[in-house]
Amino acid sequence: MKIEQHEEAFKEHLENINRAIDEGVIKNQRNIGFNVSQGSVELFSLFLHKLHLIEGSGDQFDHRIFKNKNLINKKLPFDFPLKNKILSFMKEIELERIALCYGSRKPKFRIENVLRNFQELRKIINEGLKNEKK
Repeated sequence: MKIEQHEEAFKEHLENINRAIDEGVIKNQRNIGFNVSQGSVELFSLFLHKLHLIEGSGDQFDHRIFKNKNLINKKLPFDFPLKNKILSFMKEIELERIALCYGSRKPKFRIENVLRNFQELRKIINEGLKNEKK
């Protein structure tokens, strides 16, 4: 996907997350799980595009790779700012996606935790972009 498409997709996921929060996190756990996971992938893709580490329309990430160290190493053999921190949050978000989207109802604190992880990932990526501009 092109960077503009990632930006558009990220914006859509962010709007869906905010709407789900407004309507209540408990009744929207599946929407939150899906949109946080996919939104994180889009944000991560934007990050790599802006660092010129991926280019063009052929670079897409399947959300499932982030829970598997071997797949991560195969798909992302290169270094980038804050790599370990970012991938750690991506893994946590992906593991929660499975539980939230496909499991039984989870306690509110667990849903809120995945939302906190998403916000923290956003901060880290923004920090990484700011540091690269210096």
